Amino acid sequence: MTPLLDKLRELFAERQIYIRKNGSVTYVPLSTQSLALLAALFLAVSAWVGYASVHVVFQSGLGAERERDVRDMRLAYENELNRMRLAHDDLNAQLVLTRDWFSKTTDTLEKRHNNLTLVFEQHAAISDELHDMQSAFARVAKRNKRDKNKTELVARSGDGHEGALESRTFVEPSDIGKVQLTQTKALEPDTQDIAMPHMSGDVYKRVASLDLRQQDLLDALEENIDQRIGEYETVIEGTIILEPESFMASVLPESERAIGGPYIPLEDENAGINSALHQQLYRISSNLERLQNLSASVAKIPLALPIHDFRLTSSFGPRIDPFKKRAAFHSGVDFGTATGTPVYATLPGTVTRAGYKGPYGLVVEIDHGNGFRTRYGHLARSRVRRGQSVDFQQHIADAGNSGRSTGPHLHYEVWYEGKVRNPVAFLDSGKQVFNIAETLSRSEQK
Repeated sequence: MTPLLDKLRELFAERQIYIRKNGSVTYVPLSTQSLALLAALFLAVSAWVGYASVHVVFQSGLGAERERDVRDMRLAYENELNRMRLAHDDLNAQLVLTRDWFSKTTDTLEKRHNNLTLVFEQHAAISDELHDMQSAFARVAKRNKRDKNKTELVARSGDGHEGALESRTFVEPSDIGKVQLTQTKALEPDTQDIAMPHMSGDVYKRVASLDLRQQDLLDALEENIDQRIGEYETVIEGTIILEPESFMASVLPESERAIGGPYIPLEDENAGINSALHQQLYRISSNLERLQNLSASVAKIPLALPIHDFRLTSSFGPRIDPFKKRAAFHSGVDFGTATGTPVYATLPGTVTRAGYKGPYGLVVEIDHGNGFRTRYGHLARSRVRRGQSVDFQQHIADAGNSGRSTGPHLHYEVWYEGKVRNPVAFLDSGKQVFNIAETLSRSEQK
């Protein structure tokens, strides 16, 4: 141990650096501590240079390895492409034997498939829009908390029965996609008189079977679209004051109206395409446009409940006034609930009033456009201000007992074209959208 200390003392013994300038000599002393610090700094720099060098070399090795992997993958990809080209060439060589029949059949298939694909794409796009709207209603339905022993459901028809719609078989987009994959294989040939010595008898059976499956798919799709149209027409008609055709014309300008779709001529312009199929595709495309317009129109009507935890205490129309005990007209619907229960906007719009309004107490009024306004009265708190834009089911206020009120509740009114309307009719129609949405939600959970 002592020799080592002696070596260190000798190594880091105090030294001087002499500097001679203009005939004079000066020196700079270097203490043991300074020498040790310089040695440590030198070692640190050396270690860092060594580490960086090793790191660069290592990364270079990794880069080279990655480059080799990429080359191997590219080579494998090219080999696979070559194999597929060879297989394709071999298949083409076999198809030459049946070229005439195959050419005419695939030409017919391509024309039919293109028209079908356009209709399916149109259906998929509209289905996405319907799904978004129905999902929004489904989320609202899940939040409703009604006590069966205390609550009378607002969504009830005039005869006391809930107005649920029974949907027929629904063609899922995924099912459509599965059938589309098979559509490119074969169709019922229009040239069965051509002799086909190189075709097995099973091919003709598959052609006929696939053609039937294709027709079944179109029939189911058309039936489903017709059912959806009927459902949404019923929703609009259920408000009592609206008629589907005139309402669509009034709320959907030409720029927003669905007009167009795939070009499917009524006449048989393309050889090999069945005219009856043409007409059916044209009907489906037209009905899809109508369904899209109907759904866009329904989305402009206040159909949702403004509160999710309630009991119906007073309906629209004549009633006995709770203060004067005489017959009077009630211009809205009263939802009994606890003070502070959230109140939601039943449609997007702009707040036109957020303050006190005589017997209504604290009130919020929203202009939804297209002639619709809604009023929410007897509030405990407003969470919006005048001029503010609100979204569908946005929390706009808390229920309370302000104004001419006997207890905490929400007074809800619907106005259309300057006249107060029966909110129950709108909520009845909304119940049908809830039923559709809840059916959709259950199917998705499965």
